[in-house]
Amino acid sequence: MDRKTALTQFIKQEIMRNPNAKLQENDDLLSAGILDSLAILQLVAYIEESFGIKVPDEDVVFENFQSIRALAQYLDGHN
Repeated sequence: MDRKTALTQFIKQEIMRNPNAKLQENDDLLSAGILDSLAILQLVAYIEESFGIKVPDEDVVFENFQSIRALAQYLDGHN
């Protein structure tokens, strides 16, 4: 499973609590209210555990968490 798919499934199941929700890779997760501070912490923990990528506090910024595409691009830069 690629990272975008894994991130999408995690967000839909664990954060949105609706595995059937419509969620596109370019949807603005922050403006739509999908991600709040607690959800971002959950997402960071998931990324670190699932992908083995440490997300330092300074990388938890709007640009990296705005969309699934932005998250995947961030992760691709930290292999």
